[in-house]
Amino acid sequence: MLQLNSFNPLSSISKQSNHLLKGLMVSALLLLSFTSVTSYANNNKPPSPILRAEAANPANFKFISVNGRAATYSSAPCPVEKGLFTCALGKLALINSNTNEIDTDYDLAQSFIFPSKSQPKTAVVVVTRSDLMDDSVRAERYRISFKLKNQQTNPEWHWVQYGVQYQCARGKNAGKWTKNLCP
Repeated sequence: MLQLNSFNPLSSISKQSNHLLKGLMVSALLLLSFTSVTSYANNNKPPSPILRAEAANPANFKFISVNGRAATYSSAPCPVEKGLFTCALGKLALINSNTNEIDTDYDLAQSFIFPSKSQPKTAVVVVTRSDLMDDSVRAERYRISFKLKNQQTNPEWHWVQYGVQYQCARGKNAGKWTKNLCP
């Protein structure tokens, strides 16, 4: 097992870079674990990855409102060294906590970093699950967006928004991703 605490960076790398590097390593390890689980968990056609441009636009997803205690917990920041995927899955457990789906298995997890002048240090994680026990919905994918803050002292990912899309199993939208409920 990889011991992240024993990782000794070169002396020229700053402490912040060390935290970012650890976070990237944890995210990569989690991504690899999702990939290996996916190949065994699913005998059907695996879900297709989302395109970067589609993941970038929150309007492509139905907004999920979070209220009460879940809103307090969801707004808690995640340290960068924890990793984007770990942070996103923790936030996703809050979304699904009222539907008793905390132990849900997800087939595919993707992360996107969108460095731009209008939204510097923005990250989006899209997590997909398929083979649902629903005759109208084939798959769901959740979009969790974050903004990087406290970059100089203690870099943390701060939750910005949740969204969801559905892949319909029947009707005129069969096989397509939509933010509307499936018939």
